[in-house]
Amino acid sequence: MNLVETLRTRAEATPERPAIIEKKRQITYGELWQRVQGGAQQFKETGLRKGEAILIIHPVSIKLYEVLLSAFHAGLVAVLLDPAKGTRFLDDRLAWFPVRAFFGSPKAHLLRLKSRQLRKLERHLHSGPWLPFSQAWNPTSTSAEIEPTNADDPALVTFTSGSTGRPKGVVRSHRFLLAQDHTLGQSLALKEGQIDLITLPVFLLANLSHGLTSVIADTDLSKPGRPNIPKISAQIRQHAITRATASPAFFEKLPDSLLTSLSEIYTGGAPVFTDLLTRLKNCGVRAHAIYGSTEAEPISHFNADDLNDDLLNTISNGGGLPAGHPVPEIEVKIIKDHWGKPLPQMTTSELQALESQVGEILVSGDHVLKGYLAGRGDEESKITVDEKIWHRTGDAGRFDHSGQLWLLGRCGARWKDYYPLQIEAAVHVLKPGWKCAFFKGLLIVEENPERLGEALNWIPGLNFVQVEKIPMDQRHNAKIDYPMLEAHLAGAKLPR
Repeated sequence: MNLVETLRTRAEATPERPAIIEKKRQITYGELWQRVQGGAQQFKETGLRKGEAILIIHPVSIKLYEVLLSAFHAGLVAVLLDPAKGTRFLDDRLAWFPVRAFFGSPKAHLLRLKSRQLRKLERHLHSGPWLPFSQAWNPTSTSAEIEPTNADDPALVTFTSGSTGRPKGVVRSHRFLLAQDHTLGQSLALKEGQIDLITLPVFLLANLSHGLTSVIADTDLSKPGRPNIPKISAQIRQHAITRATASPAFFEKLPDSLLTSLSEIYTGGAPVFTDLLTRLKNCGVRAHAIYGSTEAEPISHFNADDLNDDLLNTISNGGGLPAGHPVPEIEVKIIKDHWGKPLPQMTTSELQALESQVGEILVSGDHVLKGYLAGRGDEESKITVDEKIWHRTGDAGRFDHSGQLWLLGRCGARWKDYYPLQIEAAVHVLKPGWKCAFFKGLLIVEENPERLGEALNWIPGLNFVQVEKIPMDQRHNAKIDYPMLEAHLAGAKLPR
């Protein structure tokens, strides 16, 4: 059981079809499969063996996927780390989950000057030109058999940032990756031969197994809210791109003239508000908002075509943000909000007694993470119910009469009886295009909030604060950076 087997199937069926396009370079399915086989052989010749871990730090590119898939092929555990977190974060994570080898871009190899853990590694590989004390990534034409793996063998390890608690290690098994791949294929309606503009790396793996051509957006992917419009426009024209998968911040900055050239858009990784969905719908695009998380991707999806006056009225009166119906491959429950308190093992009937109309969102399924590395984080976010594991998402929500899931916001950000998305989603209906953040009874906006209080009179005690700029997360540029916001409200200067 190994995800690369799906790549082999695609390569045998359509070897000449472009698999990944990166700026002026492209690689076909046949070429990619050949490189992955050669890469697995290079790993073995380097001395790496099944079950050992390799750290990968490299920009999203063809070579990144060559190395990642070669690692799966060889039965290695791929460990991905964000270098922007700093050397201390890197060393702490590697001390926690040791690796034997390191593959990185030339720039990433500069981390060896500061990282004690990197210097201790036995093997170093690099892309690009020559580097001292490192072997060049150069897959040979020698074929290697796919290393047999068990379903629950680890395949991919990432780490949470720890911005909302202790950092956690996320270990994805081969079983998990295949289940996620299947579910994404269904939820995103992936069809062989489609050409997809990509900024979110996880979705490119699903594209490869379903026979799509993935065009990596020619922009700084670390800043999705600042897309390079001329280059992306050129890519859409040159490659006849029909669909795109990216953060909502990316689509917010694309002009209507580009959006109208696309037929389908999938967006997620942050709340997708109705003003964006309405704009995409008006551009003639079939737009879909995907709700999920690192531990469970996807959970549900909402189609912009389902937006109507009744839904918008519900949102503007505090109903929350519609997230669509859960995907068939997942179970979702709403329980009373106990966030911040560990919950003990319980029986099914005991869990049923906790169910509530509004509260915490729990999920369970094959593509839901069963536990974190070394169990760190399990106590506060996992519940065992008659041997079934449920994940506590930390999000609050509710179901309506039709079975549609509505998001209300983070459980830990509740103020009195209100959650952030109840207010923020309402503002996006009342004032399309506005940025806002609900925080501890304050509605922070960038525009003059005059007359907004009258429209939000269903929230007693609400106060308004106008700021020059609301800070957003670095990864998606679409989530509120609450620690930065709190520092700003306390008097610290907010960076522009």
